[in-house]
Amino acid sequence: MVYKFITRSKGVVIFSISLIALGAFNAFLMILSMALMCLRDYPEFAAVIPSGTVAMPAFWLSSVLNLLIFLSWVICGIGALHLKEWARQGLRVVMAVYIINLVINICLNIFMAEEVLLEVPIGFLLAGIFVSLTYYVAVVGFFSHPQIIRQFKYKSREY
Repeated sequence: MVYKFITRSKGVVIFSISLIALGAFNAFLMILSMALMCLRDYPEFAAVIPSGTVAMPAFWLSSVLNLLIFLSWVICGIGALHLKEWARQGLRVVMAVYIINLVINICLNIFMAEEVLLEVPIGFLLAGIFVSLTYYVAVVGFFSHPQIIRQFKYKSREY
């Protein structure tokens, strides 16, 4: 068959490698920040950690969910490099869940961490949120494109 020789496109490689890198880096930072929460009893660190947010169960639930999502990025990114259909479907689902979680986190942080919000430059914060959301929506859109679907569909079959 002609489809036996389908190779992955440059976009698949770029998005997959970026997801692996971002997922691994963010998972490392989440694990590090969870490990450093034991230092919140020290006065030097207590001043910079919003105590109201850390005490909320939603904060810890969101942190664990983010860690699982970041690890899923790594696993699905590796699968997407091998053009596995489950990885393409998984990336779309994980990115949609992450976008919803990101919007919820933004709302929680606006209402709960008001004391820290005054010290953050709002322009940079909004620019970062916009760039992040644009990237995540681009990943979902890219892996939903008909040519990419066809590429994964024919590569996943055994010949």
